[in-house]
Amino acid sequence: MTLKQKLASIVGEPYVSDGLAEQYVYSFDMTENPPRRPALVVMPESVEQVQQIVRTANKERVPLVPFVTGQNVGGLTIPQVDGAVTVDLKRMNRIIEVDDEAMYAVLEPGVTFGHLRKYLDEHNPSLRYTYPLAPPFTSVMANALLQGLCDLSTVRGAMGDFINGLEVVLPTGEIVRAGSGIMGDGNWFGRYPLPDLVGLFSGWQGMTGIVTKIALQLWPKKQFTKHAALFTFGEVATTDLLKRIARAQVVDDADCMSLSIVKMLLGVSAPVEVFEGEPDYGTLLTLSGNTEKEVDSKYELVEKYVEDSRKADKRQILVDWDAVSKMMGDQAESWVDFPSDAYKVLTEYDGLTWVGTYIHPKRWAEALSQGRRVVEKYGFELMAYLKPMNSMHFGEFKFIIRFPKDKATVEQIRRCNEELLDIALGLKAIPYKTPVWAAKKVQEKADPGFVELLRRIRK
Repeated sequence: MTLKQKLASIVGEPYVSDGLAEQYVYSFDMTENPPRRPALVVMPESVEQVQQIVRTANKERVPLVPFVTGQNVGGLTIPQVDGAVTVDLKRMNRIIEVDDEAMYAVLEPGVTFGHLRKYLDEHNPSLRYTYPLAPPFTSVMANALLQGLCDLSTVRGAMGDFINGLEVVLPTGEIVRAGSGIMGDGNWFGRYPLPDLVGLFSGWQGMTGIVTKIALQLWPKKQFTKHAALFTFGEVATTDLLKRIARAQVVDDADCMSLSIVKMLLGVSAPVEVFEGEPDYGTLLTLSGNTEKEVDSKYELVEKYVEDSRKADKRQILVDWDAVSKMMGDQAESWVDFPSDAYKVLTEYDGLTWVGTYIHPKRWAEALSQGRRVVEKYGFELMAYLKPMNSMHFGEFKFIIRFPKDKATVEQIRRCNEELLDIALGLKAIPYKTPVWAAKKVQEKADPGFVELLRRIRK
C-alpha cells in the first residue's frame, strides 16, 4: 500500500489528498516565508485517528505538520522539508465541556473563537473567553499553545497562562494528559499542584506532540463596559503612561497602535501617511465592572494619570468614547472590533507580516524607537502595535507590515524583519509565534544550557 492508501484506510478516502490544488493551498501563508508543498494532506476526525496517523508516519519515516486554519503570521504551518504530511485538525471541532462552576472549557483543535463565543453566549452567558489579534475563524487552541496575546492580556498576560491542561498524542502515538484532568474527565480545573508538563507542549509549535484537547480558563462577564481613546506623542511618554495605567489594574485592555492604524480604520486608503503635528499613537482603553460606579471610579483614575502626564507634555489627551463616536461615527466600532476584525483592514495586499516580541518594560520604549527608524528606512507604513502585558510585568510590541508579494518587495520585507528582530534580540526581547529563521537567531543568543535541553527533549 502507498502512504496515501494507508492514511485513507484511517480517515476515509475523501479526507486524504495529494492533489496539486490542495498541496498549493497548504504550501504558504500571508508572510514572506518561503513556500513548500506537503506531499499529502490528511484530515482526522478523532483522537484515535490522530494516533494511527502518527504511528503510520513513524513507520514510514514521514514528518508531520499540525494545521488548523493556517492564520498564524509566522509561516508556522509551512512544511520545512520535502515529503511532509500536513495533518489538518479542523474536523476535530467539538466543545467537549464548559464547567460553569470552575470556569473552564475543554475544546478540540478545530474550535474557533467565533464558535466558542457563540456557544458561551447561548449556553453560558455569564462567562466569557477572550479574542486575539486575529479573525474569528482562528483556532482557540492554536493561539493558546503559541502563547499569543489577546484582549485580556493587559491584566492576565499571554494566552499560554490560560491553559488548565492538555491531552496530547506523543510522537510515539501514545496519549498523555497534563493538568488536573489526569484524575479523569470533568476535573480540568488547573495545572497545580503537579509537575507542570503543559510546558512540554506550550510554545513548542507542534514539535513535541499533537494536542487533541485543551482546557482553558473562562472568566465572569462584567455587566458594564466603557471605552476611551488615548492619544500620545513619543515612545517614552507613551510607554511611561501605559505602564502607570497598567500597573494600577484599572483597565481590562490597552490596545496601543500607530496613528496610521487608527486612520486606516477610518477608511484612509493605503499607503497611510503621517503628518507633522499628529499624535504618534492612539490607544483604545477598555474598562469594565459590575456596577457603573466601579467603572466610573476606574475611569477617574485613568483621567488622573493622563492629567499628570500632561504636566510634561500638554499634547497627551484622553477622549471619552461618546466624543470619539461623534467624531468617527460608525467607524468608532471598527476600532473597538479591530483585534478580531483586524484582517479586514490589514489585507490591503496579499502579504502580511510582523515580528512580535515580549520585552522587559524598561526597554520597551527603546525597542519602539529603534524599530520605528528601521521601518521608516525601508519606506513601509508605520504600523506599530503594542500592549502592556500581565499588569505590566512585561510589554509586547510589533511592527505590522502589509505588502504586495512581488519578488523585490518580499526580499525587502525579509531584510526589514531581520533587522527588527536583531534590534529586539539585542534588547533581550523574546519573539513569539517564531518562524524557523527567527528561532535560529534566538538560539544563537540564548543560554546554551537552555538550547541543549530543548534538543534533548526533542530527541
